[in-house]
Formats: sequence, C-alpha cells, structure tokens
Amino acid sequence: QDRRSDLGSPTVAEPRPSSAVGWRWPRAHSPSPPRHAAMPHIPLAEPPGFKRSPILDDARTRYFVITSSQGENVVKSVQHNVWATQRKNEQPFTDAFRTASTVVLIFAVNKSGAFQGYARMRSFPGQSTCRSDPFRGFGRLFDIEWLRLQDLPLAEVQSLRNPLDDNRQVGTSRDGQELARSVGAEVCRQIDIRVFREDPEGYEPIT
Repeated sequence: QDRRSDLGSPTVAEPRPSSAVGWRWPRAHSPSPPRHAAMPHIPLAEPPGFKRSPILDDARTRYFVITSSQGENVVKSVQHNVWATQRKNEQPFTDAFRTASTVVLIFAVNKSGAFQGYARMRSFPGQSTCRSDPFRGFGRLFDIEWLRLQDLPLAEVQSLRNPLDDNRQVGTSRDGQELARSVGAEVCRQIDIRVFREDPEGYEPIT
C-alpha cells in the first residue's frame, strides 16, 4: 500500500496567495533527479544579513510532513488556505494542535524530488472555516496558513535523518510523519535560506 496521500483534483488557475512568503509554483510529477555516486550535498550556510524565523527556534513547535500525489492539490490549498488529510493523521494532528505552540506542516509533492514549502495549522481537523471543499470529500478539512512556497531539493537534505521514523532520511517520510524538532526546524531553515537568497529585500522571518 502506498504510504503517501492520494488526493486527486483537476488543473486550476495559478493562485495569487497573499499569506505566502516566497511564492514558487509547486512542481507536479516532475522526474526525480538521477541517482549517482557523488559527494554528499552540504546544507546551505546562513548568508550575511539572514535572520532566523523565531517560529523555528520555539521548543514547542512541532513538525509534520504532508505529501500529495498532485501539485494541483498544493495550489488549491494555497488558494483556499485549507488542507484535508487521511483519517489516520487526524488524531496526531489534533493532539499536536492542542498542545504545541505551533504545528508546522512541510509539504512534498510525490515524485517531485523536493519539498515545496511549509504552512502552519490554524484549526483542528473538521473545524475549517472554508465554505467549499476543494478536495471533494477526501478527508475532513482544516485551516492552514501558508508561510513559505519554495522548492527545497531532497538531495540537499539527504543527510538529515528522523529519529522519530527509525532514522530514515527525511525525503522518504510518509504522509503525516512527525519530524524531530531539530530536523523539522532545519528543513524549514533551509527553505528560508533559499527564499532569502532569491529576494533578500523581501525576506521576512516567520514569527
């Protein structure tokens, strides 16, 4: 059984999100980079002038990986500020939302070879304020706020392993997998650095 989510949806127009910082069109079904013997990728160092996002330094922030079979679902999520997850993920998300200061969701489109960005939960599953269901009943909706939309190639974080998932590489995480705080924060920090490098003047730390 596929460990990842399987939301299906038709193509939609490009969104113009107001809450997303560092907009990047999510890739759908693009081929993964070829595997070959090469030197391990070294995560980007913080460039001069870069400021860390306080949300990532908060010890009470929790991180989960969200996977989707289609990039169009990420587009719909950005348009509606909402997501729907598999039933098995609802209780862990509910527990985290109840106890954590912030629940960060790190998105990856299957076979894209990258993470596409991250968002934070804004409601419990089943308590969305969205009046329509862009995912056609796949699961109970919950509100999210997109924080970053920026590709982070999985190869760039292949050295990161998740102790909450038998020390597997973060790029192989299943849908709904929680990341250790240090690992989740580093993935998000790498996304932040890429946003900063592309637009230093427009970059703002996430609080």
